[in-house]
Amino acid sequence: MTTKSATNKVDISKLETRLFINNEFVNSVSGNTFEVVNPATEEVICSVQEAGHEDVDKAVTAAKAAFAVGSHWRTLNGSDRRDLMLKL
Repeated sequence: MTTKSATNKVDISKLETRLFINNEFVNSVSGNTFEVVNPATEEVICSVQEAGHEDVDKAVTAAKAAFAVGSHWRTLNGSDRRDLMLKL
């Protein structure tokens, strides 16, 4: 969720810029970042973590575990899954 100041700009101190892997926010393995640019103004909004192949491998492993037979996520009904996703 972002907040806006009186000038309608995003308060970047409220933005999460890390990767979300295995139910937690983490920095990328490489530590590399890239700038997010507002296409209308070409203003740099913030820098975010850049996922590399190692980060993707970790995310895929976590996702597979989340959907494994008998996992908590897999036993949730659709409404409960939605509620958890909306918390992000």
